[in-house]
This record gives sequence, structure tokens and C-alpha cells, in this order.
Amino acid sequence: MANLHQKLYDLKHQRAGFLKDAQDALGRDDMNAYKTAMDQAAALVDQIDAQQALINEMARYQDGEPQGGIQPQQRDQLPESVSDMLASREYARTFCTAMRLGLNPIVNRGDERISMLMNALQETGGSPEGANGGFLVPADMQTRINEVRRQQVALADYFTTEVTNSRTGFRIYDTTPTKGFSKVAEMGNIGKDDQPKFQRVDFTVEDYALIVPLSNDLLADETAGLMMYLANWMGRKAVLTENINLLALLAALSATDIPAGEEMKGLKTALNTGLDPAISQTSIVVTNQSGYNVLDNLTDKNGRYLLQPDPTQPRRMLFAGRPVVALSDSLLANESEKAPVYIGDLSQYGTLIRRQNMELATTNIGGSAWGTNSTEARAIMRMDEIKTDGAAALKRTLSLTGAGA
Repeated sequence: MANLHQKLYDLKHQRAGFLKDAQDALGRDDMNAYKTAMDQAAALVDQIDAQQALINEMARYQDGEPQGGIQPQQRDQLPESVSDMLASREYARTFCTAMRLGLNPIVNRGDERISMLMNALQETGGSPEGANGGFLVPADMQTRINEVRRQQVALADYFTTEVTNSRTGFRIYDTTPTKGFSKVAEMGNIGKDDQPKFQRVDFTVEDYALIVPLSNDLLADETAGLMMYLANWMGRKAVLTENINLLALLAALSATDIPAGEEMKGLKTALNTGLDPAISQTSIVVTNQSGYNVLDNLTDKNGRYLLQPDPTQPRRMLFAGRPVVALSDSLLANESEKAPVYIGDLSQYGTLIRRQNMELATTNIGGSAWGTNSTEARAIMRMDEIKTDGAAALKRTLSLTGAGA
């Protein structure tokens, strides 16, 4: 494995050199040299991907045992040495210095000022030489990002979430058993029952990136102020991106319309007969503002509203004892005068896979930064969403014309 990692490192280092040559050529307006260097860098991409895939595949079979997703302890975590590094004040100061000076892993490779940042990337299997590379954010900043996430309506809170160091991989899930133990007489033969059935679900982590301009006044701020601003911005954007992707995963469900005036009956029938009883008990109801308004105005024959406050969380409402999550109409759009409603245990339906902490890099010469006397920050998050049990959720739509109890 050591030789494989060394070869991967050499390939990435070689590609980084070509990219640096391309940047230098562009600065000289030498387009022929620029094109040659870019072609040389592109030619190495397939080799790098193949080498990384080989390392990932071999890592699953260390000690002769397959490394799937059955056991929680097999899920990747940050190495302890890297966690300590990201939590240090020195790392935070170095990170902010890199942000202010526009240092990045591609152009400034080998610069002693960012050696700690580069070490953290390499320890976690990052690709600092890649075209999309950035630095791992400090622990305090990642904590703030997570806090901002919790302040938003984040669908990831209801899905299973995992962390991985790998670009690609798989998880293995078993199906729900349909038969129990068989009765057997003393000394009798024990017949074979239904065998466990396992489903392999592959994942490929994709990159998602955004650019935000930073004013020189903000960059001149103290470390805490800069980190707080970036964390708030990245946290809100991260929640929005994850919500969009998780809703796309739910969009694969086929919809059943509930006529106006039959909302209560239709939703309760979905909970009672549309889902496995065990899934129904742990289900939630996800809709948009329009759908929530329909539910919030439903009353029983005695005029009592069907949505009731959760005694443990008074600001959260319950429908038939299940939490109701309301998203904006702009995020979860209506469909031809109908409001979408998703019902189920989303932690069983799907998994959100994140690849370690966010990465961040800045430039004061690229993009529009040069012309605006500012610095542009590029944030990168890596994730994938996989469906694990399609029967754990269902979709209904509520009519927005003539809705009633």
C-alpha cells in the first residue's frame, strides 16, 4: 500500500507542476506553452483516478475482510492527529493568513507558510494538487458551520449521515426479515428459513463549490471575525445545497393525489397502510409552506385543529403524533396547484455521505478579484446521496384549490 500511495503522490505532484507551468505561461501570454502544459496535466487525470480507485478498493480488504458499510466502526473518521491539528490556534492563524494573502494549495505548494495546511490535506487523503483544491477549515470554524446548519431547516437532520475519506465506495444493507423462528420438536430437524438478503449501494462523492467576494476591510479584521463571517456564509449555503440534493432523492417517489376535503383521511391512510408499521411509528411529514398552511387549518368535527404542538418542543407541530417539517415554497415548489407531502422515516429511506470537512481557498488575482480590489473565496463541499430503502417513504399531494377539513 505504501508504494501505491507514493505513486499517487508522485502523479499528483507531476500534475501540479504542469498546472504551475500553465499559470506561468498564461502570465507571459504564451498561449502555446499554456495549452501544452494544460494538455499534459489533463493526460494525468485518468492515471490519478485509476490509482486512487485501486487504493480505495484494496483498503476494503485489509486483513482479508471486506470493508463495507455493515459495521459503524468501519466508517471513516478524521485521524486523531489531524483533529488535534485542526483544533489548534496555530492552524486557525495559518488558515486566516492564507485566506488574506490568497495562498492556495496549487500555486503555493512548498510554501512553508502553509505547510501545516498542506499536511492536514494529505493526512486525510485530500488532493491539494487538484484544480478544485482548498484547505480544510479549522475545527472552530467547522463547529460554527455545524451550528449554523442546526439553526436552519436541514433535511440532513432526518436522513442518515456518514463521513468518508474516499471519493468512491459502497454500503451494504440487509432487507427486513419476513419470517420468524420455526417451531421444532425435540431432536427434530431444523429447516432452513429465509436467508438474509443484502443490498450493495455504491456511492461517488461529487464536488459542490461556490465563490464569495471578500472585502479588504473584512480581510483586515481579526482572525475570529473573518472565521465567523465565512462560517456563517458557508453554513447557510451548505444547508441549502444538501436540502436541494436530498429533495432530488425524494423526488424519485411516485405521487398519489389527495382530493380537497379528504386531507386528514388521505394522510392517515398513508401512515396506517402505506408504510410498514415500524416505519410509520418513526415517520415525519415534510411539506412546503403551502402544504403546511393546508394542514394547519384542518380541524376535526369539534373544531379542534389537527396539528398539535409537540410537548417536548412547543415550536414543533405534530400530525397524528409525527413531526411536521415545513420548507419554503421556493425550495420545495408546488406542482400544478398541488402541495407535495413526503411521509416516512427518512433515516431509513436514504443516506447523505459527506467527505470530511469543507475546504476553502482564496485568490486576489483570479476571477473578478483583480478588477474590484477584493479577494474571492472559493468553498468546496463534497457529498453524495444514496437511497437505501425505497419503501420507507411515500409521496402525497394536497390540492390547493378548495382545500378543507
